[in-house]
Amino acid sequence: MVNSTKKCGPYTPDFSEDSSPSRKFARKSHRFDHDTIGMIALDSTGKMAVGTSTNGKNHKIPGRSSDSAIPGCGGFVDESVGGAVATGDGDIMMRFSPAFLAVELMRGGMSPQKAAEVSLNRITTKYPDSYSGAIVAASKDGEYGAACYGIKKFPYSVRDSQQSSKTRVIEVECTGNENL
Repeated sequence: MVNSTKKCGPYTPDFSEDSSPSRKFARKSHRFDHDTIGMIALDSTGKMAVGTSTNGKNHKIPGRSSDSAIPGCGGFVDESVGGAVATGDGDIMMRFSPAFLAVELMRGGMSPQKAAEVSLNRITTKYPDSYSGAIVAASKDGEYGAACYGIKKFPYSVRDSQQSSKTRVIEVECTGNENL
């Protein structure tokens, strides 16, 4: 177990029988298990919202707040710019606020695709061997993009009522997956 007074994660989950009463029933997590769902919504009037849902199982330390609940980490939106959602190792992501950064990069003129890539790169430059995750970004004009790292591919869904009434699943090829 990591002594949090000397080092701040990333943590390794403790699945021993006596680590926590709830651990007895937990399935062991794999580094590629991601349970976060992130949503970016843009309606016909220009209103935007983001939402996230996670059980925080991977790397969950008893008592730790999920990164999804922290504005800018799991999701962030500014209706005058756009929104972004992120998934991955929350203990690492909380240090970088990747969704907030992606929105701010779009505010500075970057496309959602480039903003997702640059925001993710901020994390992977510091944690190239231990991080895996993804960021999806969308502008207030409906342009979108995604970037991922440390996994082979990352699927995300898009539904644009102006182009089609069907939901499309888009797969992004990830970087940092050379050893997978």
